[in-house]
Amino acid sequence: MLRAVNVAVHEAGVGRQLIEDDVFQGDTIILQGQKVANFGLCSYLGLGDDERVKAGAIDATRRFGASYSSSTAYSAVGLYGDLTERLEEMLGATVILAGTTTLAHLAALPVLLRKGDLALVDGQAHASILAITPAIIANGAELETIKHSDLQALERRLTEADSGQAVWYLTDGVFSMHGDTAPAEGLRDLLERYDNFHIYCDDAHGFGWDGYRGMGNYLKRAGWHDRLVISMGMAKSFGTMGGLIATKNDDFAEAIRLTGSPLIFGGPIPPPILGASIASADIHLSDEHAALQNELNERIAFVNDFSDEIGLPLLTKEHTPLWFTDIGPSKESFDGARIMRERGFYTNPAAFPVVPRGHGGIRFTVTRYNGLDQIERMLLALRETRLEMIGDTEVEIDLTKLDADTSSSKRNQ
Repeated sequence: MLRAVNVAVHEAGVGRQLIEDDVFQGDTIILQGQKVANFGLCSYLGLGDDERVKAGAIDATRRFGASYSSSTAYSAVGLYGDLTERLEEMLGATVILAGTTTLAHLAALPVLLRKGDLALVDGQAHASILAITPAIIANGAELETIKHSDLQALERRLTEADSGQAVWYLTDGVFSMHGDTAPAEGLRDLLERYDNFHIYCDDAHGFGWDGYRGMGNYLKRAGWHDRLVISMGMAKSFGTMGGLIATKNDDFAEAIRLTGSPLIFGGPIPPPILGASIASADIHLSDEHAALQNELNERIAFVNDFSDEIGLPLLTKEHTPLWFTDIGPSKESFDGARIMRERGFYTNPAAFPVVPRGHGGIRFTVTRYNGLDQIERMLLALRETRLEMIGDTEVEIDLTKLDADTSSSKRNQ
């Protein structure tokens, strides 16, 4: 099945493409000789090519070179401390840096979950979390999948667990394919009522663009708790690279910092990325950040309102900068993305195992680079493409179906 999907992606020419631009423009890219509007980018605030961020990378390179080749367990350039201080000011918690979000998971989860603990994984938790579950099982923890964002199922499992057993819920803050969000307020209530309940949340798609100073979607809605650990990625809205782990629990932070495997045996974040990240953090800590958020929020609201106006069905319409519309089985999703590109718009095809069998679609994002006129034209083209392929059918997708269809083969950007 997966081989057939790869063949279809290749034949449609919509996967593993290299942009042909000599200079990145933001709102457009060149693919196969054609300039197309870019609706597949996750740099939501448009900071990746900000002149201050680029200058930060250049200055750090001049001072420290392209790399400082040492495990941070031994030594690191002072930029590590400079960035950590800024991120801790942004998030109001202890921050531990990692090379990527996936490496942040690998540093934290095998340390936090021990023998006898129970890990309840949300049915749509990101592939980077699922990739670490063998290490959790090897520690002697139990592992189960919980239906996507189903608080009743989660509480039922909590009542069944022994009161002395640590139970961890592994989830995302903003889910990367459909743009829906974790039930943060309900999860906070469970933390208050069950002393053995813990949450590990990957908010890579919510960090930077949402919340005060970019604290992220989850923290904006639920706030901190001493049994909460958040992982975040700097490769999306933040505009740079790298991952981080944040918590207000000093015991968790110390254990991860001292024994997290990638933090001992892995390589460091390169100085150019540290310099760029410090510049991005300074923007987040300035008054300018709220203005950048407002610009993006205007675009998010426009997508939700205009899609209603023209009758374009989107699977979810939460206030996040990514959306999904169903378009049929896997091949149809690739063909749909190809047609959209021919019409001048780059979007992402979404097929099994990313989504349930038979429910492929097109996923698109909006960033500050995209003007309202450009967004309007894209949505009209998407409606036309969808009507041509499946008519005015509005397919209902049960997001919990992902639990059965894709739990063993994951997923997501």
